[in-house]
Amino acid sequence: MDLLSSMNFRFNSLEEIYEEADFDDCLKRLVAYEKEHNDNYQIPKKYKLDTELGAWVTMIRRIGRDEISADRRNKLDDIKFSWVSSRKCGSAFMKNYRLLKESLEAYSKVNDEGMWEVVDKEGVMAVLSDETVMKWVRAQRAAAEMGNLVEARCDFLDQLPGLDWRES
Repeated sequence: MDLLSSMNFRFNSLEEIYEEADFDDCLKRLVAYEKEHNDNYQIPKKYKLDTELGAWVTMIRRIGRDEISADRRNKLDDIKFSWVSSRKCGSAFMKNYRLLKESLEAYSKVNDEGMWEVVDKEGVMAVLSDETVMKWVRAQRAAAEMGNLVEARCDFLDQLPGLDWRES
């Protein structure tokens, strides 16, 4: 533990990093990153050269432009920060989730309340009759039941139109 402490290693969640990190210091490092990479602030979440900065930017984007304090929003706007990442999460969960979401949304529409509703039940049933899809869904249910699926992923799955993934 002393070795990790001497290396300034921290066991923190994204939320803790955002709350504990010095905003102006991270902003300075972000500007330096952009100057070097010139990629519209598309820093990876797990940026090896500065893991805190990658996590900090990820959390800022999760909080969103409308929810962050005005003084911080203004500082980020001043550097022309890109509030939406063009990077896609490459995890197996997100790859499978995006494919399933796209398939289910093809048979759904957004209603007046901004919620997805199924318009073609047969189409949804065809998607959900795919054994590979259902094997993945069952694996997510099992992971959640064992406490191994983070709340954010459960929330993603809860939003899928036509699928009650929590029911067997």
